[in-house]
Amino acid sequence: MRYLSFVLVVLFLISCDNELDLVAENREVPVVYGLIDQADTAQYIRVERIFVDKEISGNVIAQNPDSLYYENISVKLIRLENGQEYTLTRVDGNVEGYVRDEGAFADSPNYLYKIRTDSIPLIEYEEYELRIDGIFEDRSVTSTATILEPPFLLNPMSGGLISFEPNKKVNIGWTPKGDAEIFTTVFYFNITENTGGQFLDKRLAWIVDSNTDKSNIEADGIDFFSFLSGALTEDEEIRRTLNSIEFELISGNKSIEDYIRVGQANLGITSSGEIPILSNLSEGLGVFGSTHTHRRTNIQLTQSSRDSLINGSITSDLNFQ
Repeated sequence: MRYLSFVLVVLFLISCDNELDLVAENREVPVVYGLIDQADTAQYIRVERIFVDKEISGNVIAQNPDSLYYENISVKLIRLENGQEYTLTRVDGNVEGYVRDEGAFADSPNYLYKIRTDSIPLIEYEEYELRIDGIFEDRSVTSTATILEPPFLLNPMSGGLISFEPNKKVNIGWTPKGDAEIFTTVFYFNITENTGGQFLDKRLAWIVDSNTDKSNIEADGIDFFSFLSGALTEDEEIRRTLNSIEFELISGNKSIEDYIRVGQANLGITSSGEIPILSNLSEGLGVFGSTHTHRRTNIQLTQSSRDSLINGSITSDLNFQ
């Protein structure tokens, strides 16, 4: 779901675009997005609708959940290899831990369609169809995606050491597999803060590169220290311990890359201001694609990097032990 922050912006602008004369045509336009990933414990699909009314402001309608969501629709994932169908259940994302940000749209309830990953076999290289029934009487809304194979990640390694030095770069490389076209790299830092015997665990996410088509990137060592300096508050009462580091390589298939690239192409400072419409659905707007999250855990700093974290000019006031 990490790609969807950009997708949400595009879909919001499309929903409010006056160039789409949906009122005059009085037609139903679903907005659907979902990214299936073997590594997730559950798969979620969002299904919403474009709302229009000649008399009521879009800002008012957007706050009404009845205008935003469909009732009595069926959302399924179908394994095309054998035709087996798997029905998703409507849940409130706010209860599931995916709290919808406050904004133009109603944030409660936050309806999503869910199936646990252990209830559906997601097989690498196999094609799966998303099928939504109940929006139209005579046809389904469909799209397909092929499950991505994990990339071959060269480094960092689980249980290994990583060296962040102010004057050096850390090389991160991988070999993409299958339809993987776009990648995001994230480091997570698991930190414990001790304030007078009161312990608080924190997990900080440092996005090194986002939505890149490269398969090799270099992280500047000094950016590691700068990130921690900006993310943590200097307080002489707090003693900190960096317990471990985790790394995620998130791969997306071509449908996701196309969707993001088309949106980026016309949202810059020199753009025309028109929001391009790209969808891989049989009807409506949105994207259905495949991602794969490759994780490495229990990574530790080298001793020299730990010394720099404790005593270096950028982070010495953070009181790492």
